[in-house]
Amino acid sequence: MKNWKSGLAIIGVLLVVVGLYVAYYNFLYEGYLIATDKDGALVGVRSGTFGDAFGTLNALFSGLAFSGVLITLLLQRRDLAGSQEQNAKQQAESQFYNMLSLQQQVIQGFDLHKPVPNAQHTIQGRDCFRDWGRKLITRYSELDEKYSSLSTLERALEAYQKVLKSHQGDLGLYFRSLYSVFRFIENTQHVDKKHFGLVVRSLLSDYELVLLFYNCLSVKGEKFKRFAKTYALFDNLDVELLITSKHVRFMDKEAYGENEEALSFFK
Repeated sequence: MKNWKSGLAIIGVLLVVVGLYVAYYNFLYEGYLIATDKDGALVGVRSGTFGDAFGTLNALFSGLAFSGVLITLLLQRRDLAGSQEQNAKQQAESQFYNMLSLQQQVIQGFDLHKPVPNAQHTIQGRDCFRDWGRKLITRYSELDEKYSSLSTLERALEAYQKVLKSHQGDLGLYFRSLYSVFRFIENTQHVDKKHFGLVVRSLLSDYELVLLFYNCLSVKGEKFKRFAKTYALFDNLDVELLITSKHVRFMDKEAYGENEEALSFFK
């Protein structure tokens, strides 16, 4: 599209130059080439005067030709800048989807081996988050009397730390990889940040959101919390999966997007 417009601009300049050339030639022909007496009768040709005038015309159009070259260079430079911006955008998009693919591969590599009578049951991939989410509630209920003086949120974070410690290898890698994806979105200048944030958010499962929720409320997850607010990560959070739905109020309202169930706790 840009090349087509540039071509039209160059053709337009050439047409203007040719038009001026023809008009000036006609003016010279009428005013200088044909010599007449006071009665309008043809008496001769003033070729010398015409030649001088034509020299002036050549100088004029040499300047116009030079101007045309400058205009062409300017248009080419603008097209080149647009092409570079488009290439940078495509490169950023490609890098984003590569990082997102690697982050999803991290999840696919998860496996939990749970002993069952006379066998061993293996949980893989995203299903591990369901097991961790349920284990979070179990650890919360198992907290003994020494935690009774803590608030419900403090007890919940203590339970979360126990789950995190038990599966530090998997969960630590998961949070770091996801954090890197959001850091890339935040720092790049050539992508639609909101759109890419929505792409990442759409891949988060229900129990992933639960673990992310308590991670954001923990000390180590403080940096992640700003991404939750910026991209409304908990727009699809099922509050019934939390240890208690009352914990919703401890997260910034912006993090819930249009989650009516969560937003109802702020009324």
